Amino acid sequence: MPVELHCHSAFSFLDGASHPIELASVASNLGYSALALTDHDGLNGAMEHAHACAGLGIKPITGAELTLDDGHHLTVLCETRSGYRNLCRLLTLAHATTRPVPGREPEQPYITLSDLEQYADGLICLSGCAREGAVAARIERRQDAAARKVAERLLRAFGQDRFRIELQRPLGRHDRRRNRLLTELAGRLDVPCVATGNAHVHDRRRAPLQDVFVAVRTRTTLDESEPVRRGNSAHALMPAESLA
Repeated sequence: MPVELHCHSAFSFLDGASHPIELASVASNLGYSALALTDHDGLNGAMEHAHACAGLGIKPITGAELTLDDGHHLTVLCETRSGYRNLCRLLTLAHATTRPVPGREPEQPYITLSDLEQYADGLICLSGCAREGAVAARIERRQDAAARKVAERLLRAFGQDRFRIELQRPLGRHDRRRNRLLTELAGRLDVPCVATGNAHVHDRRRAPLQDVFVAVRTRTTLDESEPVRRGNSAHALMPAESLA
């Protein structure tokens, strides 16, 4: 049965465009056995997600997509109660310096790899999304040695049981090359790969709203925001045959 391990709700403010109830409902209709919610740098929708999944017989997985101090992303999932506590600690650290000047808009939350290493217990780490992932983005920029260095550091922190190379197929230009190189890296490190959808909407028809949110977030027009938008509707929850 399919499981989505990388999913954003409307609690990824001005990025995700579906409520956790909508995501859980579609996941149930598609036959998912579990659904992770990995909103950006927060657990704001975790309670809504847990209640929505419980009512539909889906296992809710609590997680977050964390931003590192260099701008790259990592996906973390709670395996145990200790992992939940550690994720809360990491998010507290991430937001601790976001308001250096009272009254101004908050700055981007972030943690360091050292923070993650300190609070790795009870967490499962995926290597990050296709566009900004700590490993995949370096592969995309042909920085293969740097990508391996980061992956090895994460492997040391989480071990082979709790670290996975994350593969995504957003129907972009370099999907095949990036996933081939990531798979080869996983083989050299002797860790498994997981395929994730990086879902931002529960249904493809919601994709235009997600585009609007990106334009609002970047304070640009729809045309001007095109380079940073997802560019298609592949970021919706998918049926099992599409995932395969």
